[in-house]
Amino acid sequence: MPNNFHYAAYSYLDEWVNKDRRFHSILAEENSTATSAGDQIECLSEVAAYYGVARTLKTIEEKPRLKTAFDALQSIKRPNENTVVATVEEFARILGGTYGGTPISAASKFLWMRFRNPVVIRDSVVSSFLCEFGYSDSGYSDYYRIWTDLYRLHEVQIVEACSGLTKVKVFTRACDIADMEIKAWTTSEWFKQRVFDHFMLNEPSFRNS
Repeated sequence: MPNNFHYAAYSYLDEWVNKDRRFHSILAEENSTATSAGDQIECLSEVAAYYGVARTLKTIEEKPRLKTAFDALQSIKRPNENTVVATVEEFARILGGTYGGTPISAASKFLWMRFRNPVVIRDSVVSSFLCEFGYSDSGYSDYYRIWTDLYRLHEVQIVEACSGLTKVKVFTRACDIADMEIKAWTTSEWFKQRVFDHFMLNEPSFRNS
């Protein structure tokens, strides 16, 4: 199957409905008082497992698992485009101080589930894709810059692909969602950015690297 933005839009709509919507609804800053801390910590562990970063967070003597990561996440202020790189890097350092290493990928994924835009998820497969455009695994700052530059180049195509999702929703996990709600999702910056991630993740030459 050739890679294209229409397939990426379709595939992220399914992932949003199936996984990320619930993850975000539980961990979102604006919903933090509506869900118990225990449920939020359990959700964070689900995110870590689903997105393959649990193995980068070494087990320590904490109960429940990832409570330290959750506590740190709660203390972070919502970033903007000027502060997001520093926010991700600092959170990764905090996680590293507890779990070892510098888990940028885990930090970016946890922060995305809490804030969504302007956080860009750091992914190893996407990193391989970005290496074709000058990225050299040189840290989150370069990853964010190159990712953002490429996203802007393709944004018109992404918008066009997302605009057709209501017409094909019957074939997706969003089949029972009202068109207005789907449109609200698919015109949002956070959704378009994740479609770009899926475009790169679906690239045959990189997804199995």
